[in-house]
Amino acid sequence: MNNSIFGELVFNTGWKAKTDISLFGNTYAITIKAKAYFETDGITAEQERAFGDFSGNKVARLQTAENLLNEYAGNNAAERFTPRTLLFQRDGGYALLLDDKDDEDDGVAVCLAPKPEVVSQDVYL
Repeated sequence: MNNSIFGELVFNTGWKAKTDISLFGNTYAITIKAKAYFETDGITAEQERAFGDFSGNKVARLQTAENLLNEYAGNNAAERFTPRTLLFQRDGGYALLLDDKDDEDDGVAVCLAPKPEVVSQDVYL
């Protein structure tokens, strides 16, 4: 599907695309995922607004993620976390999901909207 806001997306347990982000001075290839249960669900207007917010404020949002991760983990955040997915919920909330070397089973979610915070992926999902 080609969405006017997200661009080209493929359905596979949600609408997905690939992009690159920069975090802690490193570039990572991540998955952009718009949550959907069925292909016919499409993309919500809230998801489009949230993606527009992220895209229009990408540097600031990623700086917020870095700051939150540093507060959460201290000075080793850059070595500890690897970003994997930017997940947009159906209601427009979104979070950056990261692998955590200290908790390989769960990982963490840096919620960027509606409320910036770090929680375990288990809690977020």
